[in-house]
Amino acid sequence: MNWKNFFAELKRRNVYRVAIAYAVVAWLLIQIATQTFPFFEIPNWAVRLVVLLLGLGFPVAVILAWALELTPEGVQLTKSAPAQERSQRRTPRALFWSLIAAGVVAGLGLTFHLFRTPSRPAAAEPAAKRAVAVLPFENLSEDKANAYFADGMQDEIITRLAKIGDLKVISRTSTLPYKAKPEKISEIARQLGVGHVVEGSVQRIADRVRINVQLIDAATDDHLWAELYDRNVADVFEVQSEVATKIASSLQAKLSGREQKAMTEKLTDNMAAYDAYLRGIDFDSRPGQTDQDEHRAADAFAEAVRLDPKFAAAWARLSRASAGLYFQHIDGTAARQEIARSAAETATRLNPSSPETLLANAYYRYHVQRDYDGARELFEKIQREVPSNSDAREALARIARRQSRWKDSLRLYEEASKLNPRDAHLVMDRAWTLSMLRQWHLTLQMIEQAEAIAPGDADVLENKASAYHCAGNLPAARAVIEQIPAAAGKTSVRVQQAQYERRYGNAIELLEPKFAESNLPPQHRATLRQWIGSFRSLAGDAEGAKKEYLEAKPELETLRREQPKNIFVAGALALTEAGLGDKEAALAEAQRGMSALPPSEDPVFGPLAEETAAVVEAQVGEHERAIERIERLLRTPYGAFPLSVAKLRMDPIWDPLRSHPRFQAVVEGPEPRTIYD
Repeated sequence: MNWKNFFAELKRRNVYRVAIAYAVVAWLLIQIATQTFPFFEIPNWAVRLVVLLLGLGFPVAVILAWALELTPEGVQLTKSAPAQERSQRRTPRALFWSLIAAGVVAGLGLTFHLFRTPSRPAAAEPAAKRAVAVLPFENLSEDKANAYFADGMQDEIITRLAKIGDLKVISRTSTLPYKAKPEKISEIARQLGVGHVVEGSVQRIADRVRINVQLIDAATDDHLWAELYDRNVADVFEVQSEVATKIASSLQAKLSGREQKAMTEKLTDNMAAYDAYLRGIDFDSRPGQTDQDEHRAADAFAEAVRLDPKFAAAWARLSRASAGLYFQHIDGTAARQEIARSAAETATRLNPSSPETLLANAYYRYHVQRDYDGARELFEKIQREVPSNSDAREALARIARRQSRWKDSLRLYEEASKLNPRDAHLVMDRAWTLSMLRQWHLTLQMIEQAEAIAPGDADVLENKASAYHCAGNLPAARAVIEQIPAAAGKTSVRVQQAQYERRYGNAIELLEPKFAESNLPPQHRATLRQWIGSFRSLAGDAEGAKKEYLEAKPELETLRREQPKNIFVAGALALTEAGLGDKEAALAEAQRGMSALPPSEDPVFGPLAEETAAVVEAQVGEHERAIERIERLLRTPYGAFPLSVAKLRMDPIWDPLRSHPRFQAVVEGPEPRTIYD
């Protein structure tokens, strides 16, 4: 083989010139793509696709240069060299095609390497190195009521950092247990799965605020960056922006154009509105949140938008809070539904692309419209655009439950825990899913994980007792209930224990003091009357029961008119009518409850209305219908702690069915297999 002749032929056919020109143009195009695509928020995969296509195009260009030439007559096949020259320069055809194939393979190998290698050198670091946790800021203000302001500073910095796709940012809920920071920074980082920790303090005096922030390398305890800000309160957004930007820079995170804009966003020019907004966030994120806290959160956000009607983030939070009140039947009125809708629309008009607005619209679809597919689409969009947003991941897990995708729900909860690893209530949410599937042993294991995160937490203990109830272990449930501080309340689980142990007088003693509570919602007052009436009836006090039922009925009827979709009001009214002996009215109300929220619309809450219908039917003598429902419900996943064979055995509300052979077969048999995908 004459290599000299081969290379001379390459030169004659202008292959060298084409290769060099192609390389220069390709390099220029790659530089343009890498520099301009991020500015226009074009995803990174598009840059890699450009590199891939240019790499694949190189061997094609070389082959075309060999085969074709540009002449005055146009593009033509390259003429062969004269015979004598051809004989001197002939290159074996096999060798030529081998070289071309080698070029193609080399090009593919290079482009595949470029395609699969992250464009940012820092990405080669361990994942924890790019993960950060912002701990609660210490409140140094003399007025301890200003703690919400310090918490708001932490929350806003987390929110801004979470918008940076290059970072993994731990949810605020998981950092709350470290408010006192008793552990070493390295131990906190290990528990949260991060490489860096942000801590700081806030001192507010009138209209001045002093903010001290520092970024710490958890492995070495080195302070990578620290700053002290002494500013007017009105400058707080600039401080938040600078802190988030400096943290991102210290962690070598590369920001897109959209992310850079998000870092400098100013929420409002009205500091009174911002103050109300922070109070709303404080009520909305309190551990052991009560119905009253949720109402106060919505009221605070409403005050924020009243003070600044252009405050898009506050409108978004008002919509979310109102949608939550409506969904949980805390306030199922048409007025609350309308607030959720109009607030979401206003947020969309003011700032349509912000994650907060997208969340508001997603929760409106989920909680109010029950458009699970539409909500899922929006939450997935948020997840793609803001990978560290834990709200979206948790919502996707809950939506999976609402769509009867039980296994998907468990998987999504596990994914959500990576951003929220120390949230006991997120763990409890996973436990509820297992409980709905009647996996009592696994449910208790998951609750114990929550206990390890939040020892002595009243909510966790309450749920543990309920799980023991489902399993039929009353002594274990009683032992857990005794650990719940009296000040924490948790009356319902104590009453449930008394009911199963048939201590009706004790149950009434636990319920009656609730009437003295200030601001007791009408729904709670009415259902409380119905519950006490049922215990008086079980205790043999027919007259006392009738009195309670007669007081509860008009209140429940009013509530049912105001909240036609509230299955709990409909259920309480159906049980009240049954207690008063009006069979026809009781069955009609039970049916109304099932129609208001059928299982096809809500597989979690919907079957609760059917369970109430079974209780009503048992009370009014429709035993066959009641047992048929029971058999179906025992195979259906639903509710936080659904009907179980153990509950049927010990709960006195099922006593009217005890002598029925079909019911006896159910309670004497094993737990039926729950059917789920």
